[in-house]
Amino acid sequence: MQLTSRSRTRKPAPNRRQRVPPALTRGIERVDAISILDEIPGDLGLVLWRSVRNVLLWAETPPTGRASLFAGDAARTRQQELGVMDADPELQAPLSIFADLLRHPARADMLRLVNACRRVAVWAEWRGALRTSLEFSQAAALVSPDSASLAYAVGRVARRLADYDRAESWYTRAVVQARESREWRSYASALAGMGNLHMQRGNYPAAKRAHLRCLNAAERHHVPDLVGAAYHNLFSAEVEMQAGLEVDTLAARALEAYGSNTTAIQRLAHDVAHHWNLRGQFQGALNVALALEPVVDDPSVRPIIQSLIARAAGGVGDRTKYDAAVSHADELLSNPAVPEELAARTLLGLAHGALNLGDMRAAAGYADEAVSIARKRAEGRVVLEAEAVLEAATRHAAARRMAATAKVPAAPALAADIVRVLTSGKLEMVAA
Repeated sequence: MQLTSRSRTRKPAPNRRQRVPPALTRGIERVDAISILDEIPGDLGLVLWRSVRNVLLWAETPPTGRASLFAGDAARTRQQELGVMDADPELQAPLSIFADLLRHPARADMLRLVNACRRVAVWAEWRGALRTSLEFSQAAALVSPDSASLAYAVGRVARRLADYDRAESWYTRAVVQARESREWRSYASALAGMGNLHMQRGNYPAAKRAHLRCLNAAERHHVPDLVGAAYHNLFSAEVEMQAGLEVDTLAARALEAYGSNTTAIQRLAHDVAHHWNLRGQFQGALNVALALEPVVDDPSVRPIIQSLIARAAGGVGDRTKYDAAVSHADELLSNPAVPEELAARTLLGLAHGALNLGDMRAAAGYADEAVSIARKRAEGRVVLEAEAVLEAATRHAAARRMAATAKVPAAPALAADIVRVLTSGKLEMVAA
């Protein structure tokens, strides 16, 4: 498998700065940052909206014109609002900095403003308020327009929101800025983000090219964690392009490069098990999923692990393990905090497992539930796959479908390596 980029992009001439491309700062909204009011209710949302607009106005104003930006009583009014507001303790320091900006705009410190915006962005993202996170990430990047890492952060949140044009513009800006400033981690990260953006859009050849560039940059400039991520992303791209068994080589290289990065290895193990389930390599998928089950604490991931086990157990004809996985999945899905997106994917895995076992009634029931949830969320891919399972179950076509993949060989060496790492007890927790 070819693992070197064929890109012929010309490097900038020595001592000549490449023009940093402008980035998109608005989508379809008619008023800047208005989406904050949709995500954060009440007085807090209003203060955050005003704060980010204050920061944006300060950023776009030349330093010589900042002294008279805000009305004389603006700071006092903001302090009064904050005094009666029951804000999250994590927001108190950033909100205080934004209030100081109103009081002394000419003396405002750029780094303090950037830090305040980033803290609000992280706070919002953890609470699922991605539009708010995007607005404050973007404000930070506009306050410090030469920062490649801040440009990358905007692209990442925009990609999560499927705001593809805006994400691509910020990733492109990050690539150029990082190359100019020789910030190689930001450079490789932006390329990885661009590749993941192409993956979401379904342009897998473009995704592969971007991830190859990321791999080359990470290896050349010694960024080992991104080497593992690049191999992992290349594995995912090749899977989507329906590569053969040689794709396991990429997973093996990712596993080696990740070292003891627990979070990354768990994601890789999930993706490998899912891939093997798709290819009918059920025993390898079952071994990896069972090893993954006791080491995953994230409640948003555990239902999906049970769906992997159920599908693989059904594939090898292990009714006991399938029933246990169904029982665990039902218990986990009873938690109202589990997102509907995970519920649909989990039910789909249970349906596949039942189909593999020849239990047509259970397969149809789980597939029908998955279709109902996925349609409500407009998840077309899940709908199509669940409908296919439902059709197979109603037509009693399970035997023919299983026979088509029954003889696909597992990958025992890679499965053994992943199980060994997951069960070694030597992994270190690393933030995602």
